[in-house]
Amino acid sequence: MPMNSRRSLGLLTKINLIIAAILLVFFALSAWLNYRQQREVTIAEAVEKARIAAFEAIRTREYISRELKEGGVELSRQRYGLIPVVASNRIGQLVAKDLGYRIHQVSDRYRNPQNAPDSFEAAVLKRFRDNPGRQEEYAVTAMEGEQVFRYLRAFDAEQSCLECHGDPEKAPAYIKEMFPEETDQAYHYQLGQVIGAASVTIPMYRLERQVARNLRQDLLYSGGIFLALITCLGLLTRVAVTRPLSALGKAIDEIVRTGRFEEKIDRRSRDEIGVLIDGFNEMIDHLGEKTRHLEESEQRFRLLTETARDAIVSFLPNGQIILFNRQAERIFGYSKREALGISVQELLGEDCAVHSGTDIETYLERQAGRLTREARTIACRRRDGGRLLLELSLSVAESEGHLFYTAILREKEKPADQ
Repeated sequence: MPMNSRRSLGLLTKINLIIAAILLVFFALSAWLNYRQQREVTIAEAVEKARIAAFEAIRTREYISRELKEGGVELSRQRYGLIPVVASNRIGQLVAKDLGYRIHQVSDRYRNPQNAPDSFEAAVLKRFRDNPGRQEEYAVTAMEGEQVFRYLRAFDAEQSCLECHGDPEKAPAYIKEMFPEETDQAYHYQLGQVIGAASVTIPMYRLERQVARNLRQDLLYSGGIFLALITCLGLLTRVAVTRPLSALGKAIDEIVRTGRFEEKIDRRSRDEIGVLIDGFNEMIDHLGEKTRHLEESEQRFRLLTETARDAIVSFLPNGQIILFNRQAERIFGYSKREALGISVQELLGEDCAVHSGTDIETYLERQAGRLTREARTIACRRRDGGRLLLELSLSVAESEGHLFYTAILREKEKPADQ
């Protein structure tokens, strides 16, 4: 915003803009913190969902294995789909399709190429084996150019697993036929050994949508609170600050316009503005009293000058007349309105020294000292051109660093025989 525009704004507008800017900063900070919190909560929810999905995949495998064993179901090549690992993996894929996730079981000693781990899963499987107590791991990473959330939960070899993955000599005939020992890497597992993991992959855009949805709701709620706060603060500022100051400004304008010190303001509080208003009211009383004294003094001065028997003419160093009393009007024939503003040279006769080519300001600078020390007779002229001889007494005064002269002029008495 340009500097001139900022200066022309009202106080309430400036205060509201400052409050809005401060609250906007806090709102942005709150939104950023809220986003981080929502993301953490969403990731935590994703971990829980993935944990449940992985756990259920493992439980499905264990359940199928137990039911086959208790039911005495003999597996064969034709019943390959009922093998616990195969069945639970296929069930997981169906569930993942409904959820929009990717759920499958991986192993770095796989028989089905579909169960081969990618680089991330292979690294996690190695950490599971290196750290036997570690059962799960998750991270946000890139997969095929897309950000995804990945979760792996380890599962260990159980007794039912060893029937097909233990000693190859004890494996079912159809397993040995399908996966010869010479070419298969999934034999010779030990009980409790990590044989793979349930892997869950969730596209991050699904989680980000949830984050955005939650964040949008929170921002609308927070934005409403901030808006209400700005409104309340604006109203409070208007009532407590700008309205009293506006009343103070109007009172000052009224004083400047009328020149009368009668406008006072009611104090409504005892805060700093209340103290300011009290000070203003005291100043009004003080100035009013001084004004009354000044008016009385001016009235007395006016009465004194207007009733004086002598002509009184005050003028500036350049000769401009600033005071012309009633006796001066009578003697010179000028009205006060006509005399104020003209040069005092207009009142002097042509044979006066001022008319000898020297301007009056220079003349006064040179002769004022002598003129103020003694009275003297000077030649003057009336408005109609008539000549006068007047006795002059000149005084010099200073006001606010500026000089002005006052001439008291008295008519010369005529001789008794005239």
